[in-house]
Amino acid sequence: MKKWMIIIVIVVLVVGVGAILVRGRIGGKEDNGIAENMNTAKVERGNISVSVSATGTVEPLVTVEVRSKASGEIMRLYVEEGDVLFFDEMIAEIEKKYTQADVDKAKADLKSAEARLVQAEENIKLQKIQTRIQIEQAHENVAESETRLIKLREDIALEKVGNQRSVNQAKKDLEIVKLKQKQAKLSRPESVKRSQASLTQCKASLDLAKEEYDRITSLYEKKYISKSEVDSAKAKLDSAQAQHDSALAQLEMVEPSSEEDLKLAKLNVEKSELALEAAEHRQKQEKPRDKDIKIAESQLADTKSSLELAIANKVQIKLKEKDLEAAQATVLRSEVALEESNDRLEDTDVRAPITGTILQKNVEEGQVITSSMSATAAAGTLLFTMADLENVYLKTEIDETDIGKIEPGMMVTITVEAYPDERFRGSVLQIAPQGRTAQNVTTFEVTTEINNPSNILKPGMNVEVNIMAANRQDVLVLANEAIMTTPRGKMVIPLIDGKPGESPQMIETGARGWDKTEIISGLADGHEVMTSGASGPACGGPDWLGDRMKNPMPPI
Repeated sequence: MKKWMIIIVIVVLVVGVGAILVRGRIGGKEDNGIAENMNTAKVERGNISVSVSATGTVEPLVTVEVRSKASGEIMRLYVEEGDVLFFDEMIAEIEKKYTQADVDKAKADLKSAEARLVQAEENIKLQKIQTRIQIEQAHENVAESETRLIKLREDIALEKVGNQRSVNQAKKDLEIVKLKQKQAKLSRPESVKRSQASLTQCKASLDLAKEEYDRITSLYEKKYISKSEVDSAKAKLDSAQAQHDSALAQLEMVEPSSEEDLKLAKLNVEKSELALEAAEHRQKQEKPRDKDIKIAESQLADTKSSLELAIANKVQIKLKEKDLEAAQATVLRSEVALEESNDRLEDTDVRAPITGTILQKNVEEGQVITSSMSATAAAGTLLFTMADLENVYLKTEIDETDIGKIEPGMMVTITVEAYPDERFRGSVLQIAPQGRTAQNVTTFEVTTEINNPSNILKPGMNVEVNIMAANRQDVLVLANEAIMTTPRGKMVIPLIDGKPGESPQMIETGARGWDKTEIISGLADGHEVMTSGASGPACGGPDWLGDRMKNPMPPI
């Protein structure tokens, strides 16, 4: 329904304008004085200024609550309300006795932790060296035990061979002396010859055995051979000596024997029997030597176990590394504790967090304060409130009818009653995204930033704000009453040769002042148009056109 009403209004408006044009043409022939009765306006160059006024209160742009995280007695206060401070300037001093003690304790703990760290580092170095030495020594012991066992087995084997030879030789010697004893009773020439030959052979064997024994003894003294080889050479020498003695005795036996010779032969038999018994006794001593092999094998097993244990002790290095990590962690904790203690000590000196003015003092010297060590800023005791007054702001409430004219960054002029001759400059900082309604009036909060280098403006001052919404210089302007608003946009009735044109002219407008509007396009400098006062029969226009121009339709 609303759409049809709009269409009807547009049709009526177009028909009315057409009637004016037709009547103007017809009437022009009959009455040349119509144009003289029309009210017109001319497009010309000019200036348009649009401003919005409001009131507000000065507030600091940056307000800081100075709080103390330290607890204790306030020893000194260096400022009063209204004092101007620079950043990091001393404000107050809190008791340091207990915080200084905490710092000293933290330093001592750190030194102790560092000493334990050095000790842990040395322990791990020492453990690595000890483990390496133990493993190397264990390897050497295993190798030595293996060598000793092999040599012991070889020596025992040689001893068995030598003992067996000694037994065999003793048996042969015994047989020989028995034969000599027997022959001593029956001496024969051929026996004498054989005995002499045997003695010569035994003498040569004895000399050879002596030379071999001397050579073996010399090698043993130089540590080139084992004791068993010396014993074997000695046994051979003893055997050669025994054979020589036996041959000599045999020779004596084959010769005509006297009573003494027979007695000597008997003694030689007894001697050979003793030599055989000694050889057999040495052979029986071989079994204890087998026990020596078992002992050596047991020692080898022990050295291998020691090697395995030394290798297993590598785990001690890992344990020492864990001790080192724990010592490093302790040092880190001690460093953090010292840093925290230093921070708490620094907290006893309260300094200005910004460059600004003390607005309010909440404590006095000698007062004892208790502050929580929480990380939240509100945990500390409030000492002062200070603000940076070089940049202040004010908040004003702007009517919804004017809020569309204002944008962030627009220039603002401020006046205060305290300085009526001063004009302060600022700019629009922010426009509230949502309005507030009170008593059926909707307003929007506009925040304005003001430079206040001399700190003249004080928080709480009431100010008047004039926001320059538009300031157009040397632009095309036209009287407001000449412009009609239709659903299609802005339009005017142009004059052509002093008469209304055949059709309305659509235009584009800019800033709108109290009496003039900026023309952006559609008209040129010097163009004339009809105004709302030119309607009615007297000027060739219908009454409804004049009413429409006086009350233009709002845009859809």
